[in-house]
Amino acid sequence: MRDGQERQNGCRRLLHALADDEGFFLERWSLHMARAGYLEHTTARRLDCMQALNEFLTPMFTHEESPAGDDPEWPDYLWLVRNEGEWARTQIESARRHRMRGITADMYLGCFKTFIHSLVDVIEHMDGDFRDKAMARRLARRYGDALEVLFVSDWTRTLPDLAAQRLDEANRLLTLEKCRFENILNATSDLLFVTGPDGRITNVNAAALHALPERKLFGVPVWELLNIEARSMEELLRYYPVGVSCEMSPLDNGLIYRMQMTPMNTVSLASDEYLIALTNVTSQASQRDALEQVVAQRTDDLLREKEHLEEMNITLRNVLKSIEKDRESFIRDISAKLGHIVLPALERIEAESDPAIRRGYVTVVRDQLARMTPGDEASDPLLLKLTPMEAKVCQFIQAGHSSKDIANSLNLSIETVQTHRKHIRRKLGLHGKTTGLYAHLKTAGLPS
Repeated sequence: MRDGQERQNGCRRLLHALADDEGFFLERWSLHMARAGYLEHTTARRLDCMQALNEFLTPMFTHEESPAGDDPEWPDYLWLVRNEGEWARTQIESARRHRMRGITADMYLGCFKTFIHSLVDVIEHMDGDFRDKAMARRLARRYGDALEVLFVSDWTRTLPDLAAQRLDEANRLLTLEKCRFENILNATSDLLFVTGPDGRITNVNAAALHALPERKLFGVPVWELLNIEARSMEELLRYYPVGVSCEMSPLDNGLIYRMQMTPMNTVSLASDEYLIALTNVTSQASQRDALEQVVAQRTDDLLREKEHLEEMNITLRNVLKSIEKDRESFIRDISAKLGHIVLPALERIEAESDPAIRRGYVTVVRDQLARMTPGDEASDPLLLKLTPMEAKVCQFIQAGHSSKDIANSLNLSIETVQTHRKHIRRKLGLHGKTTGLYAHLKTAGLPS
């Protein structure tokens, strides 16, 4: 068996956890208030409701059993007044403020009973030992019963004396507060529309009246006024969810607005209305469009530059291929000249005993090595086209000897010398030309 102190500790833990279950408590209280017919008359904010709950639970967190123990018939309100004086005075002041706002005693006590019922519902809903829950329920009811007695006593004993004075003061303060909030709403440039649960407009601010001076506003479905797709409040909430803003041009003024819907029950339990705010974002939208155009233009420029770079890469690759081909062609030309001109000339130098002809071959080698550069189109050397005997005949012709002298010197017949001369002219490209062989040899740079 758990002793009394353990039960009280378990009860306190439940009460502490109860204060954190805000959503379920407000749900139950709204339900009980609606069933009793009070919800539509209340102006309580959700924050006010949670503050009332925390203030009511405060003395229970440190509660000790009264002298009567568990006897439910014990007049706990006397004990509360004696032991919880400050807390009781706070609750009574709250009741007085409601009275000054025009709330009758019956309505206030009825709302307070729905408060206690909701509190008991939350306790029943919580996880915990049934004896701890029973003790928490009993505490809530006993504190509630005690407060009801205090409320009735205060209202019947002291309140009539304060009513006239406080009511005038309250009305004045409420009027000032109402005017202050109306001024705040009318000072904003946002267009504000308040609709009922059916989507019909019930109130607007000055900016909305100014933007739609000749339009009927009150009682008109908001989707018809703003030319947006919807035929009911359900569709409107589906197309434009709460908390999600969207841009539109609902009015015939060329302006762009950001629309956002806010349910009023997030502020007040009694309200089933919606606040629809239209904020002019034309300048921001224009600036955004301009920036998007700049981004699009720069993107196009980058794409064009990328295409240009790709074309340049292709061109460079083709140039590199061409250079590689030229290099390979140059190497082939060098190899050909070495194989067909320089090396044969060296072999002939090695095999030739005549110093003059050897000097001619040396000239050929030197000339070809000097000409082995890219783009050189030097013709084949003359002496490499001639046989050794034809080269000797060329030496004599260049020296100015006649065919007869050449024949005698080389021990050849004149016919043979003539044949050599004919072959030399053909090999040197003089066949069919009038250029003399002597004159050509003199200008060809052949060694004498």
